[in-house]
Amino acid sequence: MLRLVVEHADSWNAAWFGDVSETEPRVAPLRDAMAAAGRDPESLEMTMGVNVVFPELAGEADEIPAHALSGSPSEIARGLQGYADAGVGHVIAACVPSTAAAMGALAQAVSLARS
Repeated sequence: MLRLVVEHADSWNAAWFGDVSETEPRVAPLRDAMAAAGRDPESLEMTMGVNVVFPELAGEADEIPAHALSGSPSEIARGLQGYADAGVGHVIAACVPSTAAAMGALAQAVSLARS
C-alpha cells in the first residue's frame, strides 16, 4: 500500500491519535518508502485524525478515547501546533463531547494555534 501512496498519492491520512509523538510509528515507514523511491516528502500532504477531549465539558456518558489531546483550549492549541510543526497539513478532529460548547472550545483552540 505504501508503494501506491508513494507512486500516486497527493495526501496520506492516519488516525486516531492524541499527542503528535504517537504518530511516529505510523509515519516512519512512509518516510522510508518515500526516501527509497526518491520522492520529496514535501510533495505528499499528511493529514491526521486526532481525538480532542475537553474534560471539563464531558459528561459521565461520554466515551473518552484512550489516545487524545485533552485539556483546556490553550492546551489543545499547543497539541495542534505540534502537528503543524511536524508537517501535518490538516487535522481531522473528533471532539468529545460532541456538543456546541465543545465545538466552541475547539474553535478557540484552533484560533490560538494559528496565532
